[in-house]
Amino acid sequence: MIDKDILDGLSELDEADLKRVKLLVDNKLNIESDVKVSYRTKSIKCGKESCNSCPHGPYWYAEWTEEGKRKTKYLGKNLTDA
Repeated sequence: MIDKDILDGLSELDEADLKRVKLLVDNKLNIESDVKVSYRTKSIKCGKESCNSCPHGPYWYAEWTEEGKRKTKYLGKNLTDA
């Protein structure tokens, strides 16, 4: 059974935060598989010529290899928020 506090906390999350939780849970459930997820930060250029604050970030990403292809998933500005 899932603790009521956890369920209450999940019900307050928006879609982006729920996707982060799902990614972290999926990673935990696949501990015994060959899929290894790493977490890293990236600074991103926005591409606007008038932008004086590029690059933006750093932002956290999860990275893994699936069927021979490198996959990435944006996790947010703060990993602790994920």
